[in-house]
Amino acid sequence: MVKLSLAELAAREGADLRQLENDIASGRVIPLKHKGNEHAVLLGYNLSTKLNTNLGVNLASPLEQELQKVRVAELHGTDTVMDLSTKDTNQTLQAILDYSSVPVGTVPIYNCSDATSDEPFLKAIEDHVKIGASFLTIHAAITQEGAKLALRKRITKIVSRGGGILARYMSETGKENPLLRNFDQILDIMSGTGCALSIGDSLRPGCLADSMDEAMLLEMKVQGDLVLRSRERKVPVFCEGPGHMPFDKIDECMKLQKKVQHNAPYYVLGPLVTDRAMPYDHINAAIGATQAAISGVEFLCVLTPSEHWSLPNLEQIRDGVIAFKIAATAADVVKKRKGFMEKENEMAKARFNLDWTTQNKLSIPQVPVNVKDKAPCTMCLALCPMAASRKISEKEMAKIHATHSPQVKK
Repeated sequence: MVKLSLAELAAREGADLRQLENDIASGRVIPLKHKGNEHAVLLGYNLSTKLNTNLGVNLASPLEQELQKVRVAELHGTDTVMDLSTKDTNQTLQAILDYSSVPVGTVPIYNCSDATSDEPFLKAIEDHVKIGASFLTIHAAITQEGAKLALRKRITKIVSRGGGILARYMSETGKENPLLRNFDQILDIMSGTGCALSIGDSLRPGCLADSMDEAMLLEMKVQGDLVLRSRERKVPVFCEGPGHMPFDKIDECMKLQKKVQHNAPYYVLGPLVTDRAMPYDHINAAIGATQAAISGVEFLCVLTPSEHWSLPNLEQIRDGVIAFKIAATAADVVKKRKGFMEKENEMAKARFNLDWTTQNKLSIPQVPVNVKDKAPCTMCLALCPMAASRKISEKEMAKIHATHSPQVKK
């Protein structure tokens, strides 16, 4: 990743530098650091939509394979990656940080699935900050009350891995969420490090029927309270969101979140708009993600075709990132982000002119086609309407030119 100054990033985003500085100060925009670059990526208001891709080592996946996934995700346009490893987490995070050219986030408490006291949670957070993570997901907004609501009333109960760890802890110890009780200490650990805090959504809905329920709305409010506490300590903060949600609820949910969570940047998993697209959940989620981004979401989490049954392979990582790159692009056209409509127009002109070289360069992803420039494709061949209309247009322009050309007197 090329290191750019804040002024250069503002220019690339089409943002006014002074306004960008004000938005960073207010928390509407947050920088993500990476390898000494304090603002490797900017998330938030009036900026292009960013993508994150999840990966990570477990018993079924060796480190080398996950490093290959980092490269595939980067190649196809991810802006960040998250290391969701559940074994050798500190060593794996260090390896991914060393290998990655984009910021790396993590969920420290995956180390703490058997914890019965607060100390392992805090140590895991401190370790990941010291190693150099760009941002941490901290599931501090799930409460005993919220967990009980989800367990009593939902079809899918709790679907967040971090939420499950904390629900078990609260059930077995009878104590409130240790991340919430120790939130000030967590801010002590993170303050001044440049590591951003992502407030996890442990109670995100795992099916359409559970969306916008009491548990989700309660957690959303707690997230908003934690945003203010984080800003008081100058810790960059953003919030995570759903999840599964009917399409017609997405706009309402995103706008409510922005209000309740004080315009913190919003990071969502989809939303998935049907529960029944298991082999194609990357498409399912990209449909919801497009509307979410149009409604104000600034950060999208890539879903892959295998979201609900296995770790993704390299091909599935590629397909997921491509689907979400298309979703983000579609939203940024609507939001009039710098350069996006210009590229659409450039593509349209290249398509009309049968300029396959330029079409390949602008395509998401780039894909060489076996057609020579100026030749029609095999869909229409000699019946190509654009080739025909171009010839007609050229004839009409020639007639107009001849009519308006000055007559030379003999």
